[in-house]
Amino acid sequence: MAQAEPRVFVSLAGSLLEAEITTATADTVTLKRTDDQQTLTISRRTLCKEDNAYISRWQEQNTAPATEKASASASVPAPGPAQKFRIVCQTLPAKSNRGSSNGDLRTVEVTYNFNLSNQEVRRDLQNARGTAITLARSLSDPGDNLIVLQKVEFELNLRAQSKMVYTTPPVRLTYSQDPTDRYGVKSHGYVLIIRDSAGNVIHVEASPDANARYTKEILALDKVPCLVDREFRPKTGSNLPLYHISF
Repeated sequence: MAQAEPRVFVSLAGSLLEAEITTATADTVTLKRTDDQQTLTISRRTLCKEDNAYISRWQEQNTAPATEKASASASVPAPGPAQKFRIVCQTLPAKSNRGSSNGDLRTVEVTYNFNLSNQEVRRDLQNARGTAITLARSLSDPGDNLIVLQKVEFELNLRAQSKMVYTTPPVRLTYSQDPTDRYGVKSHGYVLIIRDSAGNVIHVEASPDANARYTKEILALDKVPCLVDREFRPKTGSNLPLYHISF
């Protein structure tokens, strides 16, 4: 069987592993880690359903007749492996506060500045894409739910040793300053995901840090603003406090 291109595999526990498939059965898959080339065999039951679907497609492609595979490889060039880039990001939140005359309500305008730097000496990062989400929490929600205020995408082309800054669109949040009467919406961080031209995740920034584990779930979100749980699964049938949010 031929090796697959590197992929970021996600376990049901949320851990990430960048590796390529070397062999696979109905129950297990053998992966070669990208960073140290170490080979390990794991149970497919520990991986998410998207990864298992990818492994099944890989099995189908690599169990075709030898003549068919030889013909296909002769006519279509094999894709190159995913390239790792040394990307450094400094994230600077920018907030503009406005309190009301009676001191009760406060409105905060939230943006994030992502200062990105390509640390590669010779390699340019071309046709990449960045995806950024802005998060908040409702003060009247007793659970651990999060509000995904916005999900924005932008093109990313960084020459070697060059820098760029991307600023998210502003979002205004209103909340009560009265400690005995908590209501409204307050800022709760961000997630930045960078993918190369082939769609491989090559860099993730998040605050809080634990949110970096949920890149697949975040990329799958198609309707925002929305309410999600701590694993970024959409909460259906829940009302958003939109009267405390403006764009």
